[in-house]
Amino acid sequence: MKFRLYQLLYVASIAFIVAALASPVINLIEPDGATAVMDNFGYTSADGALSHAVIALGIVLIAAVAVNAFAILISLYSNFVLQKRCAILSMLLLAGYYILLLVYLLLLTDGAAAEMLWPMFMPLIALALNGVTFVLIGRQEAKIVAKALGFRLRD
Repeated sequence: MKFRLYQLLYVASIAFIVAALASPVINLIEPDGATAVMDNFGYTSADGALSHAVIALGIVLIAAVAVNAFAILISLYSNFVLQKRCAILSMLLLAGYYILLLVYLLLLTDGAAAEMLWPMFMPLIALALNGVTFVLIGRQEAKIVAKALGFRLRD
């Protein structure tokens, strides 16, 4: 079995998303100096109360991990069309994650300053890796088509 670069990019994308799942993404610093922490599954306010209102962020990232894992399994069968669709779906999920994060950020910041932590950018890196994966899948498909056309029987 031959492993291709885009399969490794899928694995790297999954690793970045899982690392983002396990870490807080934003600190909200209120005007009085108190800090609230938002991660992908909960929001801990400055007084210590935990709210699971932002659980949709974690669900979107888990769905992106599932799509990427499915794409790795499909890549073993060289189904390029389905791999491209998985890459597009994963990119849409990760873009939706940032839209949802922006909505939650606008709803939760009542005059608080947002300090973005480095795990917030890991899904962005995974989004870029999925874009590169999409291009590499297209190149691999083109190589196979070109090879097949080169060995055509002549009339």
